[in-house]
Amino acid sequence: MLYRFLKLVQASEIQSLFDLSRALGISMDMVLRMAQELSSRGYLQEMDLNCGETNNSCHDCSAGRSCQVFSRSWILTQKGIAAVSAQ
Repeated sequence: MLYRFLKLVQASEIQSLFDLSRALGISMDMVLRMAQELSSRGYLQEMDLNCGETNNSCHDCSAGRSCQVFSRSWILTQKGIAAVSAQ
């Protein structure tokens, strides 16, 4: 299930809590716990979603149009990319 979680994040670069919950068929609470576990292991990084409020630099952001400001979203770290690529 954790590998599938990472694959879903990789496919869209970032995913919201709701999107991941729906795609995995599990509760949002379970998705949050999985994301926290993967983050603590270094596979995921939570997006800093207040970035646009402080410096108005959304147009330069690497998340581009997939950003969902003010919802919890994640991107893969280099370790996460390597883990998904290794499978």
